Amino acid sequence: MANVDIQNYNGTPLAPTPPNLPNAPTTYDQATESRILNVLRLYFNQLNNYIQALGTPKYGLKSQRPLTNQQIGQFYFDTTLGYPVWWNGSKWVNYNGTAV
Repeated sequence: MANVDIQNYNGTPLAPTPPNLPNAPTTYDQATESRILNVLRLYFNQLNNYIQALGTPKYGLKSQRPLTNQQIGQFYFDTTLGYPVWWNGSKWVNYNGTAV
């Protein structure tokens, strides 16, 4: 990439000079396409997990605890028990790891 004098909106040189960025690939072989698809897959999986976490209730009765799409470490304030519980990957536990 040629060193180009990058300017601000008013025509003065941009300081500090931005780093030289790598050129985008000009050929897309199978390996490049696979890397791009893997990055996109990871991004959308993370986005999906975030959206599911937003839609999950954060508090309620013991009988209202989420039954699907729990994430390890997910917090839920159990109003029946009167304290928070966390999903450990297989069951809801209290602060010291006891199943509740």
